[in-house]
Amino acid sequence: MRIVGKQDRSEIELDPVRAFRRARALDAMLRSARPAVVRGVTRGTHEYFNRLDAARSATIARAINAA
Repeated sequence: MRIVGKQDRSEIELDPVRAFRRARALDAMLRSARPAVVRGVTRGTHEYFNRLDAARSATIARAINAA
C-alpha cells in the first residue's frame, strides 16, 4: 500500500468504536442519496433491468459526489 499526502487513508479501521461511527456516517450518507423506491410489479427483459440498474447507480453516484 502507498500513502499519498500527509493523511493515512487506510480503509481498515482497527478501533471498533471509530469503525462503527464511520460506518454509521457512511450509511446515513448513502441512505440520503437513494432515490425513492418504485412500488408495484415491473416486467421487462434482463437487458432492460440492467439498464435500470445502471441508471440508478449513476443517479446515486451523482448524489453522493454532489454532497
